[in-house]
Amino acid sequence: MSRAGRLSNALLLLAGVSSLAAFAGPRWGHRIDRLAVIVAVDRSRSMERLPDAEARVARFEREAAAGMRDGDRLGRVVYGAGAATGQALHERAIPPSTMEVPIDRDGTNLAAAIDRSLSERPDDAPARIALLGDGASNRGDALAAAARAVASGVPIDVLPMTATTRRELRVSSVRAPSRLDEREAFELRVVTFATERCEAEVRVSLDGAVAHRGRVTVEAGEGMLSLPQTAPGPGMHRYEVEVIPRDPTLDRVPEDNLGGSFVRVRGPASVLVLEGDPGASAPLSEALRQGGFRVVEGGTYGFPADLAALSSYDLLVLSDVPARALSTEQLEWIRTYVRDLGGGLWLMGGDRSLGPGGYARTAVEEVSPVSFDLRQERRRASLAEVISIDCSGSMTAVVGGYSKIRLANEAAARSALLLGQGDQLGVAHVDTSTAWTMPLGPVDNLEPVLRRIRAVSAGGGGIIVPTALADAYGALRAARTDLRHLLLFADGDDAEEMTGCALTVATAFRDGITTSVVSLGRGADTPELERLSREGHGRFYLVEDALRLPTVFAQETILATRAAIREEPFRALPSLPDAVTAGLDLASAPALGGYVVTLPKPRAAVLLRATDGDPLLASWSAGAGHAAVFTSDGKDRWGAGWLRWPGRARLWSSLARSLARQDDGRVRAEADATGGLLQVRATAVDADGRGDALRRLTARVALPDGSTRELPLDPAGAGTYAAELPITARGAYAVAVRDEASGALVASTGALRTAAEEFRATDDPGLLARIASMTGGRVLRSGAEVFSARAAPRYGWTPLAPWLLRLGLLLGVASVLLRRLGLPGQWEAGARASSSGRAGKPVRGVTRVERTGVAAAPSGPRATSAVEALRARRREPAAAPKRREQEPPAPRRAAVPSDGASTLSALRAARRRR
Repeated sequence: MSRAGRLSNALLLLAGVSSLAAFAGPRWGHRIDRLAVIVAVDRSRSMERLPDAEARVARFEREAAAGMRDGDRLGRVVYGAGAATGQALHERAIPPSTMEVPIDRDGTNLAAAIDRSLSERPDDAPARIALLGDGASNRGDALAAAARAVASGVPIDVLPMTATTRRELRVSSVRAPSRLDEREAFELRVVTFATERCEAEVRVSLDGAVAHRGRVTVEAGEGMLSLPQTAPGPGMHRYEVEVIPRDPTLDRVPEDNLGGSFVRVRGPASVLVLEGDPGASAPLSEALRQGGFRVVEGGTYGFPADLAALSSYDLLVLSDVPARALSTEQLEWIRTYVRDLGGGLWLMGGDRSLGPGGYARTAVEEVSPVSFDLRQERRRASLAEVISIDCSGSMTAVVGGYSKIRLANEAAARSALLLGQGDQLGVAHVDTSTAWTMPLGPVDNLEPVLRRIRAVSAGGGGIIVPTALADAYGALRAARTDLRHLLLFADGDDAEEMTGCALTVATAFRDGITTSVVSLGRGADTPELERLSREGHGRFYLVEDALRLPTVFAQETILATRAAIREEPFRALPSLPDAVTAGLDLASAPALGGYVVTLPKPRAAVLLRATDGDPLLASWSAGAGHAAVFTSDGKDRWGAGWLRWPGRARLWSSLARSLARQDDGRVRAEADATGGLLQVRATAVDADGRGDALRRLTARVALPDGSTRELPLDPAGAGTYAAELPITARGAYAVAVRDEASGALVASTGALRTAAEEFRATDDPGLLARIASMTGGRVLRSGAEVFSARAAPRYGWTPLAPWLLRLGLLLGVASVLLRRLGLPGQWEAGARASSSGRAGKPVRGVTRVERTGVAAAPSGPRATSAVEALRARRREPAAAPKRREQEPPAPRRAAVPSDGASTLSALRAARRRR
């Protein structure tokens, strides 16, 4: 076997031995004398009471880093209502991160801080936790988390960070009866805490409006203020109490001066009527009052401040209110109010409501019994519409988290979805030139087109209005449709070269093309843009909030079809028998002057129809609530004749009664938001007044951000049901309790979580000391002590298996390469030379053997490389015969034993022959 083969086998053997040894799991023991410390820093709002908290934490970390040895590591965890890693463990040579980690600061959760710190400890070194904070824990079980640290062998050192002496006044809680009768006298009980006796001003707000103001004396320590009140009208109401000390030095943290509570007042159902035309809803409101409802009227700016305030009403009526008067968030509140909280919704028609009001493709349409999408309407004229969008540099500005151009693109995409077969749409993005994102054509296969529209970004410069008009009108003049319309969208302060544009628009109108204009913001160019809409016999929209662009574009697209409104006299016709219309003498009802064209949804009940079969009155159940649409109006435009009809008031009150939320008087619900938990309780009784334990109840909770959570209520006693939901956001929580068996809403309530909750927690250095004592830690005075407490050096074990496997792999690869390629030429030649030298020199007398006839190996020229050796072999066949003729016969060679005889025997045989 060649030398390369023997070496390859040896490497393969070593590779196998190394791999087998790895599976035995060998480890290397080494001495460990290093320490890992995780510093947990309190970032909750309660730390704001310490003006030097940040400086103290920074000083602590600097002192701790100064005491580190080689191999020591330091890390940081920040905590509030939760916990997060602020800086991974690092050695002294690695600079710490200065990036601030976002965390919910409305709460203090020591348990989360300890658990997070335990998850950061390394496997190759002992660890300690340094817990910095005021100990004001109001989340989790800190002592249970400390027990887990004991089980893990991790001591917890603590540094209490409490204020020395501070003067403070705060509101701890506000208590009120959960259910009252109208005009019933009751007391708001306000629990306070003050470091000293003081004079203060108290303000009581009812549903956001100040209801009472006065002066009170707050006693030192924990006290209670009793504030007499009278229950307002029926519905759910929110009381908020603010106590402000007259001495400003007692108000270090103003956030903790506020508290609140919800009260449910029994009585007639409450109705909120919002009217787009101030005063025009008086006949409707009067009819509802005659029907026994409590009515609150408001205009387009009278929408409730939040979802909880909206849920205090049992029915919401929108009468000729355009969608652009409401924000996207408010439209979503209406959907949640109906679908999840069981409220009633009544939509009245008008030229600024329903489809013409821009409600198509909104959250309100989702809970409406009719659709405002006219794509399936076959009786209307065909429309060709071009939307020219300003994509200049000003459109890069961000509004509500979205750029203006993105909102405009979404508005154009929504308009495309409203058109149907026979219609044409073009979308052009214009700055200094026109780019046709969607050339004017049929609205078929919209998906790829919508993606292109939404992908357009803003360019540079302002919109050149003459360019936009010329390109749009050129495309529309070639269109063969019944109606042709341009919607121009431009920045009110960045529309350029407007001179002569009015004449261009007027000329286009004479050619049968109408023009509407949307001005984003009021600017220097807004008056001229409004003039263009007048010359084009279209509509002008001044939009201050870019978030409302989608509803504006949808409203304009519907109006451009000229099919959404039918203004011609007609009489209401019965369609489906129902309790709402039972007993009505529709034959005696006067004619109505017009209505808004809509399409009924499959599950909707159409109670009244117009002469063409379009819905006039439709209703349905939407989730936990009910919704209805009356497509004509209730005022003196289309419904002037009905204002004198006696059956009108009966119809309105019957419809409102069928829609309004109805609570079950045998179920009482309460909610409380404290300690990071929303606690919901419901008490149910049967017909005899005894606890009903056979109910299956579920609570639907609307959070301050408008989202909802479903919360099953578990039995907690005779007729009592309860559940808890972890919460973090500040604000009002609306709760609706539903009976799972019937699906009906049985009770509603609410709770208020203020920003003051975190400040109400009291410093508890004793809790920190107990944690340190329990885990074998210390109460620190400075960061210099952090690395001073070390366990005795111990041995650690490093697994060798990975290294052995790598070694085996390398040896195996080397073996294969050696077997395939062999040794390099110079190594092989050196090996032969070494072998030849060893054959002639080690034994004395070998030269005598040669002289006495023992033939020696030929000593001809040797190849010094593999190439030369090959050439030599090729020359040998031709030279061999010639050498046999010229060379004398070889002398007789002494027989050399081939069976392995020793060299000494060969020498003796040679002497005897001599």
